[in-house]
Amino acid sequence: MRTSRRTASVGGIVALAFVVGACDPYQPPPLPIAPSNPAASTVPTNIVLTASSTFKHQLEVDAMVLSADGHGIPNVVVTFSVDDGNISPSTAATDSSGTASSTAVTTAGTTIRATIGGGINATVKVLASVQ
Repeated sequence: MRTSRRTASVGGIVALAFVVGACDPYQPPPLPIAPSNPAASTVPTNIVLTASSTFKHQLEVDAMVLSADGHGIPNVVVTFSVDDGNISPSTAATDSSGTASSTAVTTAGTTIRATIGGGINATVKVLASVQ
C-alpha cells in the first residue's frame, strides 16, 4: 500500500505540472497612450502679463503667450499699451520661450495691457511710484 500512495502522489504532481505548464503566462494590458495634439502647443490661448518696477518710474513689462497645454509660443506679435504714461516698444515679438518684453514709464497708478491676435488680451494694474 505504501507504493500506491506514493505513485498516486507523484502522478498528481505530474498532472498538476502539465496543467500549469499548459497555461499561458499573464500579459498585462498595454498602458494607455496619451493623446497628442501637436496643434495644441502652437495655438495661443492665454497671456500672462507681469510688470515689475525698476528705477525712475520705469516698469519692466513681460507678456508670456501660452498655448492650451501651457507651452510658451514663439514669434507672436504682442501689442502693449498703458493708460497713463508711455510704453516702448509698443509691439514686440515673443522669443523662443514665448515672452515679449517692453518698458513702461509712468508716475501714476495705471493699467498696462498686452494684446495678440484673436482678441486675446491681459491687463495688470500698477500702483503709483513712491516719490
